[in-house]
Amino acid sequence: MSFLIKDRFYEVLQLRNLKKIEEVVEKILDAKENARENDDMLYLYCCEYFCKGISSMTLKDFLKTRNEISCPNFASVVRARRKIFERRPELKPEKITKIRKEMEDVYIDYARND
Repeated sequence: MSFLIKDRFYEVLQLRNLKKIEEVVEKILDAKENARENDDMLYLYCCEYFCKGISSMTLKDFLKTRNEISCPNFASVVRARRKIFERRPELKPEKITKIRKEMEDVYIDYARND
């Protein structure tokens, strides 16, 4: 298999994984209100979906093995949540949206200052 074909194969595989993550995140957001307000809870539910029983692991064991088990990347889960919230604003928790908006200026100032 040539490098170009192999690269394209992995690209398609990654895209399928991202679409699956988005599908699972949307199901969780529909069913679990606390996952809408807390990215850590959303991530826990996602990890439980992809790897049953993972919540019984210690944090240390999880962090050591997370690249070897079938849990999605935290950033991918958060990106999927943002995308779903854009498409389905009725899922956005008003209180958390307000807090995130207020923090926006803080982060902008932080990014601009050395």
